[in-house]
Amino acid sequence: MRRASLAEWQALLQRSAVLRAVLVLVLAATVVVVGYQVSLRELYENHRAYALLEQELQEKLVAREGQAAELDPERQALNDDEQRLSRERWRLAAGEGVSELLDQLAVSGHQHGLLVERLDVLEERQQTGYRVMPLDIIVVGRYPALRAWLEQWLQQVRLLNVARLELLAVDERSGLVRAKLQVHAYAAAPGLAVPVSLADEPARQAVSARQFDPFLAWTSQVAPRGIGRVPLEQLEMVGSLSRAGQRHALLRSAGHLYRVAVGDRLGRDEGVVVRIDAHQVEVHERLYIAGGWQERSRFLALGKGAHGEVRDDDESVVERGSDAPAGLEADADAGV
Repeated sequence: MRRASLAEWQALLQRSAVLRAVLVLVLAATVVVVGYQVSLRELYENHRAYALLEQELQEKLVAREGQAAELDPERQALNDDEQRLSRERWRLAAGEGVSELLDQLAVSGHQHGLLVERLDVLEERQQTGYRVMPLDIIVVGRYPALRAWLEQWLQQVRLLNVARLELLAVDERSGLVRAKLQVHAYAAAPGLAVPVSLADEPARQAVSARQFDPFLAWTSQVAPRGIGRVPLEQLEMVGSLSRAGQRHALLRSAGHLYRVAVGDRLGRDEGVVVRIDAHQVEVHERLYIAGGWQERSRFLALGKGAHGEVRDDDESVVERGSDAPAGLEADADAGV
């Protein structure tokens, strides 16, 4: 029966061209549908795999973002440490060279009335990331001046380290002290920028002068005050006062007026007033130079302006320059 049916279908297909065409179209459509389903399934599987991969990557990204958020404090700390390291490396030399350092040493020593007997710049030593420049220095002066100078010199922005310090009294009579010290100066790599944080630092306080000197024997005499230790370069003679045959000089310093007599101490180099006349003051100084004492005379001259005579209530005579302040007679009694 199956054979009969098959034969009938074959005979029918042979007789009908339309049936043959329909059968071909059905077969082609079947092939297309089956192929489409197979291709669609493959695309679906790929899409599903990529979706799973995207989900996995998204989870990893969220985990990494959490880890990055946990690292923010460490990153900030690292950035702060890098800035601090850069700032401290700049401070090693503060943008200056050896010549500026030596100039500052000489100027500050002169301001404190010290004598630099010897200065040796030793060979540099290379360290990791910086260089060390040892300086051997021998300075002579009084202990209070040495202490103030050393304190001021070491408080600069540039880093300086005293590796060795030795203080020896020159002799008992002079009260001078010889300081032998080795100072280590530093230098970093060139081209470092000035740190911005330097502008936020407060100004350094002025060095306070101390009169205590452990190298001098104890005495009940009071250390000179007023202008007794002011450098002569900072004094100005503005007039003189004559009373009972004794003449006093009127000196001005930092806006204050002082009266000075013969025998008074003046200046930083053991200066003593030896003569006063109407136009100048003569001061004898003793300096310790090249291992020995030398004396010199220095003068404080009255200004070149015209001067006149003014009599006070006791008929004493006051000579003063044209720039002397009014009320000079009353101020003369406010001397040292």
